[in-house]
Amino acid sequence: MNLKFWGVRGSICSPLDPDQYREKIEKILELSAGKDLSSADRKQSFIDSLPDGLRTTYGGNTSCVTIDDGEDLLIFDAGTGIRKLGGDLLAGRFFNKKKKEYNIFFSHLHLDHINGLPFFSPVHFKDVQINFYSHHKGFEKMLELQQNGSYFPISLESRPCKMNFYELEEKENVSIGSFKISSMRLNHPNGSYSYRVTDASGMSVVYATDGEYTANSVLNHYFEFFNRADILIFDSQYNFNELAQRYNYGHSTAEIGVDAAVNSNVKKLVLYHHNHENNDEKIASLYYSALKYRSEKYPGSDLEIIISNEGMEIKL
Repeated sequence: MNLKFWGVRGSICSPLDPDQYREKIEKILELSAGKDLSSADRKQSFIDSLPDGLRTTYGGNTSCVTIDDGEDLLIFDAGTGIRKLGGDLLAGRFFNKKKKEYNIFFSHLHLDHINGLPFFSPVHFKDVQINFYSHHKGFEKMLELQQNGSYFPISLESRPCKMNFYELEEKENVSIGSFKISSMRLNHPNGSYSYRVTDASGMSVVYATDGEYTANSVLNHYFEFFNRADILIFDSQYNFNELAQRYNYGHSTAEIGVDAAVNSNVKKLVLYHHNHENNDEKIASLYYSALKYRSEKYPGSDLEIIISNEGMEIKL
């Protein structure tokens, strides 16, 4: 099972602006003072030694994650990250299969989870088949509305690709090739759904973005669904102060993700759906806060915690 992250931001695109880019360069130059950077290896070693918030950028595109087994491709959400995915699919740089059939599962239909769909270039080709899955009633009409003439010059229904739309029932299971996909509703305005993907070997990944957990009893409700997942991709948009100020916005924190993962015996927690207001250093600080929280509250836990960033790949 292969995972790739094409967009990891929440709410709205948030690319680095010129001031943020310049600030990164200035801080890196300050840290380079007195360092021997005379060879390529020494330069690489210096880059590797930089703090997470300076060594990389987590990216500015909104939600899109893929899971594949070399035969079937599952796409979770169609935020702006799906644009890059579409280009790579057509160029054969990613998932180069003769059968051009792709499956898109929507957690929900808020703008940051669908706003890349009009720019998903495979829709322009007759030999492409796209299967859309959502729990939201009438979602085909909603996607058509997004691309009607008032908002976009090309309508969804006029695209040459073959499109199938499947409205899922609560807790309905779906089989695609060797994958088994189950789902569970999350606490989010207008409803959002998490998905659990299990392959033929029994490995499993849970995609659980856009969910709010307002009490232990609510979080406990998901332990069985998350149970023993190899990877839990979890909404960690806010810190606790922000969460308290944004009650009922439908998002969570990295620490709550730790609680969910440890109590569900998850192997790896991936922090996801980063706040569009946070720069890379702020996102990294939330990661370090999660590490500290795990160490202090669950000192015996071997839970691995990582931050998602655009282009990140994980192989199971």
